Amino acid sequence: MSPELILQRTGIDVLTAEQGGEDWKALRLGVITASRAHAVLATGRGGKGWGEKKKSYLMELVAEVCTSQSPEIFGKPLEWGAEHEAEARTLFEFMAGKNVSTENIMFKDETLRTAASPDGICSDGYGLEIKCPFTTTVYLDFRVNGVIKPEYTAQCQYSMWVTGASGWYFANYDPRMKREGLHYVLLERDQETMTQFDEMVPEFIEAMDSVLSDLGFQFGEQWKV
Repeated sequence: MSPELILQRTGIDVLTAEQGGEDWKALRLGVITASRAHAVLATGRGGKGWGEKKKSYLMELVAEVCTSQSPEIFGKPLEWGAEHEAEARTLFEFMAGKNVSTENIMFKDETLRTAASPDGICSDGYGLEIKCPFTTTVYLDFRVNGVIKPEYTAQCQYSMWVTGASGWYFANYDPRMKREGLHYVLLERDQETMTQFDEMVPEFIEAMDSVLSDLGFQFGEQWKV
């Protein structure tokens, strides 16, 4: 996906749209992103129909297209994660023996409907997702019991679906630990989940476009001045 095409479609230079910045936030407006991929997979009772998370996420994206704005999300856990992500990446490079490059945002294709913002792309071709838990107990649950929240698993799998990668490192970092403050595992591409995204994402986009049409909008207006 060329930066030139993204610039033409959105008016934003993806090469300078640093994660967390205003341009980066603007590029994500109305776009299905990895951090919310679990909502696209959410089903109703008995595993049938649309779950409430999925319905709510659809309306959030519709609202972003209609207003060119996204809700501001604040909180100490988010601030903690942002504060320690860079040092976690550096420590991962040392422990894993990988060089890690950063990508601001990666779109799956020219429709610009789906995207991921990896915390890193490793020299072995795999991606990297870093979490810096706000509490040490969460870190230990991952380190000792191997527990990964379903939404994080979906995030990594979706990132693989978007980028085509066959594996994704999932790392937790806790600077408060006196030893073993970083732990990571490699999640392999799961074909069943890929099939779910192949089926559910187009269905989600179709439903989103239907709602937008009813309101007199269309995808892409969020980037128009």
